Amino acid sequence: MEQKPKIDLSKLSKSRVFSTIISHKRFWITAIISIIIYFIIYLAATRFLILSFSIEPMDSFFGFKLLANWPELIFRQRSAFLFESIGIIYIGPIRLFLSIGNFLIAFVLGLLVGANITVSYYSFRSLSLRGTKGFISLLGTIPAIVSGAACCVPTLILVIGLQLTATLAAIWSFFVPLSALLLFVSLWWSLRRIQKRKL
Repeated sequence: MEQKPKIDLSKLSKSRVFSTIISHKRFWITAIISIIIYFIIYLAATRFLILSFSIEPMDSFFGFKLLANWPELIFRQRSAFLFESIGIIYIGPIRLFLSIGNFLIAFVLGLLVGANITVSYYSFRSLSLRGTKGFISLLGTIPAIVSGAACCVPTLILVIGLQLTATLAAIWSFFVPLSALLLFVSLWWSLRRIQKRKL
């Protein structure tokens, strides 16, 4: 069974604290899984990843198509923080619309989400508390997990079945920078909490 780290993290910078946490297999696997899940949810919420059996089938089960004017579309925006696709990859009923700008945004937010969840997971495991104290400690990790809108908005869009209309696109323009800010602040707060508790 993996032992908890015994290093005094209070004497390290926040970046070193995070690198120490992520150096353990349990936690970097948590980070990678979180990033992948968020990346998929983000693309699905923005309708750049679609699963539908009602779409007209392509010529084969797997395929790739690139638009003729793709160089002009790489960073062309539909609205703030929402970019045009330059092509499509399809595998059966799955359609992945290629959009470099959206992929970068999804990946950066995914990194922040993954970092927050990983640090939160580390913090809770390191406390090793049970009962009421353990429950209160778990509540302290919630801000890092939800981190404002970043984890919730894409999921909410999928659950209630909203289409990415002009109105929603306008909301998205506020959601992206706000989410990045909230995630960064949440990560900083969580690392500071770990340093103070010397977990």
